[in-house]
Amino acid sequence: MQLNEILEENTVAAISAKTNIAEDNIDAIIAADFAKINRVKTMGFISIIEREYHADLSAVRTLAAEYYDGIKRDESITLGLPMPEEKKGKSKFFMFIVLIMIGFAVWYAFMHFDREKLKAMLPFPEEKLSAMIMPGHADNTAVKTVPESNIAADLNIENRNKVTEENSTH
Repeated sequence: MQLNEILEENTVAAISAKTNIAEDNIDAIIAADFAKINRVKTMGFISIIEREYHADLSAVRTLAAEYYDGIKRDESITLGLPMPEEKKGKSKFFMFIVLIMIGFAVWYAFMHFDREKLKAMLPFPEEKLSAMIMPGHADNTAVKTVPESNIAADLNIENRNKVTEENSTH
């Protein structure tokens, strides 16, 4: 069976439906206008039509091969160089700078923190130390204030031991 016999029995639309080849491509093969289709597709479409209609289209195949051998097409494949990928994410240098800035902010906050608030947060502020009741007094209602210069002397262990010895001898 030749291509002409297939066309007498079937329309281009019927051939296209049975082979899943576009009608434009079938028209180009029938008209021997191989410039519209590349060599691989043409040979593939001819093979599909031969398989589906049990036909011998060797004449069409030879005609297509002569056409493609006669022309010099640039069918080479051009490979481009791969594009270098940009880094995704943060660089280590950027992270190092951020950590230094955070460390400086924390240092600055602690060094320049409101000193009055900081003194209130200490366990024994100076005002409370000077207003403490001295041990050895029986009456807790009388508060003895100690001048600030004596606070350091009262907190010294040697002086504290002397006060304790004097109170125990009395």
